[in-house]
Amino acid sequence: MATVTDTDLKELKDLITSGFSRIETEITELNHRVDDLNNKFNVYTAKNDEKLDGIKESIVELRKQSDKQDNRLWVLFSGMFLALMGIIAKFAFNP
Repeated sequence: MATVTDTDLKELKDLITSGFSRIETEITELNHRVDDLNNKFNVYTAKNDEKLDGIKESIVELRKQSDKQDNRLWVLFSGMFLALMGIIAKFAFNP
């Protein structure tokens, strides 16, 4: 049977603590990488939000322009209708 000495126990303890310290450093490196990725994601999200806000503003402006053009079209049609009614009335009542 093999006996375990104090030096063997110290070596095992050193191996275990060095393994845990390596794991801790790798975990901290991974945490830094995750934080960096999170920051990049937040930047991209902010850029996309700004672009969406710009698109919304453009759509609102296009709707306003469309409403103005729609009103102009109705004014044109009503003017043409009134002119046509005036011409018909002129020929109907003044033979």
